[in-house]
Amino acid sequence: MESPMSDDNHLFVLDRPFKSSARRLPRIRRSPDTGTSVDIRKFYLTSQLYFRFAKVTIESEVVNNANDARSQEIAFTVQVPESAFMSNFTMEVDGVVYVAKVMEKDQAQKQFDEARAQNKTAGQVKQVSKAPARGTDVFSISVNLAPRAAAYFTLTYHELLDRRLGRYTQRLFLAPGGIVADLKVEASFAEEQGFKSFVYKLPGDQTEYTSGSDNVVMKASVSSRALIYKPSVEEQRTFNSNTGISGELVVTYDVSRQKDGGFVVVQDNFFSHFVSPWALPVLPKNLLFIIDISGSMSGPKIQKAMEAMLSILDVLGTRGVDAFNILLFDDRLEEWRSLPARAKPEEVKDAKGYVKERLEARGATDIHRALTRGLTVLLGDQKQRSCDVANMIIFLTDGDPTAGVTNTNTIISDVTQLNNGRASIFSLGFGFTMNFEFLSALSENNAGFARHIYDESDANLQLQTFYEEISQPVACDIQVVYNTELVDAQRVSDTTESLYFDGKELVVVGEIKTSASKLLPANFGARLQGTGANGNFDLPVPTGNIKIIGQADSDVESGLTEKLYAYQKIKQLLASLLKITSEVEKNRTRQMALELSLKHGFVTPLTSFSTVVDPASRDGSVDFDYADDFNFGQASFNVRKQSAASIPRKLAYDDILTAYSSAIWRKSVLFVLLVLAFFSLAAK
Repeated sequence: MESPMSDDNHLFVLDRPFKSSARRLPRIRRSPDTGTSVDIRKFYLTSQLYFRFAKVTIESEVVNNANDARSQEIAFTVQVPESAFMSNFTMEVDGVVYVAKVMEKDQAQKQFDEARAQNKTAGQVKQVSKAPARGTDVFSISVNLAPRAAAYFTLTYHELLDRRLGRYTQRLFLAPGGIVADLKVEASFAEEQGFKSFVYKLPGDQTEYTSGSDNVVMKASVSSRALIYKPSVEEQRTFNSNTGISGELVVTYDVSRQKDGGFVVVQDNFFSHFVSPWALPVLPKNLLFIIDISGSMSGPKIQKAMEAMLSILDVLGTRGVDAFNILLFDDRLEEWRSLPARAKPEEVKDAKGYVKERLEARGATDIHRALTRGLTVLLGDQKQRSCDVANMIIFLTDGDPTAGVTNTNTIISDVTQLNNGRASIFSLGFGFTMNFEFLSALSENNAGFARHIYDESDANLQLQTFYEEISQPVACDIQVVYNTELVDAQRVSDTTESLYFDGKELVVVGEIKTSASKLLPANFGARLQGTGANGNFDLPVPTGNIKIIGQADSDVESGLTEKLYAYQKIKQLLASLLKITSEVEKNRTRQMALELSLKHGFVTPLTSFSTVVDPASRDGSVDFDYADDFNFGQASFNVRKQSAASIPRKLAYDDILTAYSSAIWRKSVLFVLLVLAFFSLAAK
């Protein structure tokens, strides 16, 4: 991307967001030839959270302090949670402002192709799959900065915190790439229900703080928390004398709740309903562990799977009311028992011995046979869905099907049809070579979810933590019911959950009919219904649990609930694409998600960041139309220069040709990122 910083040749490269862990985060590069350094004058991270929904803005100011005539490459690199939607990116380089807006991805591609066809200056950076990493994506912009020039970067993203194991967690990533003179994190949290717990951890420190500490000023009230973290230059050097601080500020909290139908926030004509039934007894479980022991699981993977199973079996044996079984598979099947066994100490002891003896990697991977047989082993002659017991399959694999039926669509269809809603299937993808999209679709179609288990030293802990999340099912077939005279039934997100686990939260968003808003809150009429261990329940939402945001709430972001409505609806629409088979219905659903993405300015798998440049002038300057396009998972980001006011006159531009290719992580394939971008600017 062209950036007129001087009459000298210069380079601007826009890299796709790629996933990485904190320890592999790219750094700002310094020139070994000149020995000069880049001065990161400012790095601000500001997070404002209302009702679990966070708006995070990252600002950075970087200056090239070189005393000679050479420019230096600098980078603005930030980690973003993979569940977040970016909503703004602005960059100013030497007085030229680049502002990205959101547009439909195919349209961005079309504009790029047209620019190339007309021999206009154009460059493309493209990536068709995400590099796997633990829960984050990395957004990185590099630019060659002239001596004494400055660059300013601003990135904003929105994230709805997910409740797991009875707590919400926000991870704020700090890795500016150098020592920063003015480094500050400001994080505020507002929860009308009040805080039941609130702790935070600082980068590089596993201590859980509940109040202010050496470098943190904390203010607290019943329903709010505010943190200001300002590590000094000296403290930053304790992490690394050159690159400074690198780590996460992690905030974990929960809110107070009662045994009722949840808490509702209303702003304008939109509402957000947070549902987490409390103090319900745990349902009995019937579990089947289906474990891949094919050849690709050899080595540390099979060892970590064994360690995790032994730990899970220890926990399973503490209740005595649950049933379980184990099925091992490669291109053959091996069952521990023909029927599920009660989780009593003697049975657990026998199962642990079986796991130690039989978990040994060997043949090919017949997933179809394992899952279809597994449903029979788990359910026996049960014909209909029952809420008397929570039937669950925990399916662990590290690869694609390589034996038997290998078409993943056929596997999903056959398993879903055979299951017929009787059991929830939870898929665990081990390592980087498995087909996670297949596992996600499999679980989405069978009332479960998929989770990525990273092939790292704590893999067994990841497996244990996952089991903890699903170890306490407390309700079956829950449904949120609304007064249809107030709530537009066609504009409400998913209101049902097949199996609800203690410590989770169901978030329903919707729109209130314009003519009915004056009837709130007394006539909202929302209720939570479902079946628990003690039979059916029907829990109303008390009037006191309905918060109407008005003019008095001036600190709350304008349009907050509408933006949260769009965020949650887009997520659910995209997830539903995994279950829809009709192309007509897929296109309709995709269009709905696209329209919400564009209206609310979210970068999603269907949209792009883009800006447009007008010609610099009509009297000798070259017309300029430029796009950097790259994929974020399925999403592409297309950034074009918007303001060209300071482009020097009578400049010639060479075409930029950029190739950005990738190899998808599969068996024996390493993820490859190749970015080549060249752009020259010479004064006549």
